Amino acid sequence: MPTIPEEVERCLPYFVRLCVNSVIVTGTGLDEAARMVAQELADRMNREPRMGDDLKEHFAATLEELIHLVSSLAPRLPGRMLMEFAEKASQAQVASTLERSLIGALRASHG
Repeated sequence: MPTIPEEVERCLPYFVRLCVNSVIVTGTGLDEAARMVAQELADRMNREPRMGDDLKEHFAATLEELIHLVSSLAPRLPGRMLMEFAEKASQAQVASTLERSLIGALRASHG
């Protein structure tokens, strides 16, 4: 099984895209979007009957780290700013920009 940092790095691009989409659709802040996306993913995981407790704990720890990483950008990137950025660029471009910033921070903290 991959370590939590490895899992976070692997999942980060997808999680960031879901968060950016949530900000654009709902107008919430990035930190709130991260919590909402993580909750939706956790709810899906809990409905999976074949997932063992070890895997659930691993997934929950990964989600916590993802929430922490994405939320760390919230003070500098209010929801309105992300929405305006998305008006000029695609959501994928917005997510890619945020992802690059977070990957650098993640590698610096675990490297």
